[in-house]
Amino acid sequence: MSSTIQGAKQTGANSGIDFSMAARPCFWLFGDSITQYCSKLEYTGWGLLLVDAYTSEYRCADIVNRGLSGYNSRWGLMVLPKLLRQHAGEPPALVTIFFGANDCVIPEARQHVPLPEYKKNLQAMATVIRDAWPDAVVVFITPPPVDVDKWDQAKGHLTKGQRSLENAGAYAEATVEAAAAAGGASLDLFS
Repeated sequence: MSSTIQGAKQTGANSGIDFSMAARPCFWLFGDSITQYCSKLEYTGWGLLLVDAYTSEYRCADIVNRGLSGYNSRWGLMVLPKLLRQHAGEPPALVTIFFGANDCVIPEARQHVPLPEYKKNLQAMATVIRDAWPDAVVVFITPPPVDVDKWDQAKGHLTKGQRSLENAGAYAEATVEAAAAAGGASLDLFS
């Protein structure tokens, strides 16, 4: 079973289909559980849609999911340098930063991060990423709106009353501001 090499492309001996042997750019997804679970089939998550479009359909990029369920921006910033070291030889073309859904819980909740610190954490993440991967495009994604009644019903008594649409909106606005201050792009899922 051999393949014939034709420049940068190869033709599969069995399939006869051309494919490229060139390295593909990588998209690196970094965030909380919304990122971690973005590749789950039952949700038809946004990460799965990226994989389908960029990996399956066009074979032009690889998607790396580094979502951390339960994390806020403070904890994400703490582990980011280690994650970057693990991927040092594979600089991505694009990095998403998608935190805020946990940060914006009520101040009494363990995951809460005050709004000013949240903005600073996002900007610091962009700096750390750009120091490691200067050519990477950084895209900040805002926390989405939350349906408080559905959230409380799904999560039960442990987190009841910890989330609000108003807080999510304030953190979404802060995400857009942090992106602008850091020279990154933003994707506003809230508005």
